[in-house]
Amino acid sequence: MRSTLLFVALFICGIIQAQHSTLRFTDQAINLNQKSVLIVPFESKMYLSDINKTLAENNTLTSSQIINRFTTAIDQSIYYAFEEKCKVNSFYGIEDTAVTQDLNYVYDNLRLEYELVSVTEDKTKTEKLRAKLKKKEDNSYKRGQINNGEIISTRDVRERYMKAVITDQQMLDSMHFKFDNDYFLFVNQLDIKNDYSDMTAAQQGSYNRIVQLHYTLYAKDGVILTTGISKTTFSNHQNDINKIISENFPILAYQIFEDLFPSEEENTGPKVNLKNPWK
Repeated sequence: MRSTLLFVALFICGIIQAQHSTLRFTDQAINLNQKSVLIVPFESKMYLSDINKTLAENNTLTSSQIINRFTTAIDQSIYYAFEEKCKVNSFYGIEDTAVTQDLNYVYDNLRLEYELVSVTEDKTKTEKLRAKLKKKEDNSYKRGQINNGEIISTRDVRERYMKAVITDQQMLDSMHFKFDNDYFLFVNQLDIKNDYSDMTAAQQGSYNRIVQLHYTLYAKDGVILTTGISKTTFSNHQNDINKIISENFPILAYQIFEDLFPSEEENTGPKVNLKNPWK
């Protein structure tokens, strides 16, 4: 009983400290009540981590095993957060061979691209007029380059979302035919990075790590509804993969839940599932 209460306290505390950001592509309220949603997991190459070596050493896991654990845990966390409000479909409910074929088909018809917050934020008519009068700003994502044999990189600190872009509507039609879903929730990227912004904490060897989950929601007709990032932090001293998952992934899923369900339901929230299916 004491451990259960502790888990709930940690979960609530984490929600208070966590942050998330979204960009809406529709003025209409997104209401997934009693609808069906297909969760599309991220590709293994879209897992970016500063701590993968540390996790591998402390948990005796390979890089592939870590990615598989994280991918499955995200899928399950979203399922538990959404299951009481809508029907959730998952690729993990079908045979492995079919999963591989279907996911490869999805990925082949999907493009991932960064979306700068400054580009898509709503602007007033006055701001739009001023923007036309100013020199056009280059909002493209600057990659590194080689100049006279020297690697030159520019740190781009602007907030960006990894957005999913559908390149072929037939892919959505095919998946809709198979799963009979109304919406597609694409989990685009998972990244874990060390936060050295607090120099004092960094020098003392006690700093936070930031875990971020990028996602995009599409309707079955190919209309993009929203894209965003859910994120939270945990201590750099925590290297137990089971605890990292159980203490942080439900928070990430809850933030997505808050974005996709009507505001009047915010007080009720999803069920907090106390089971630990990742061990």
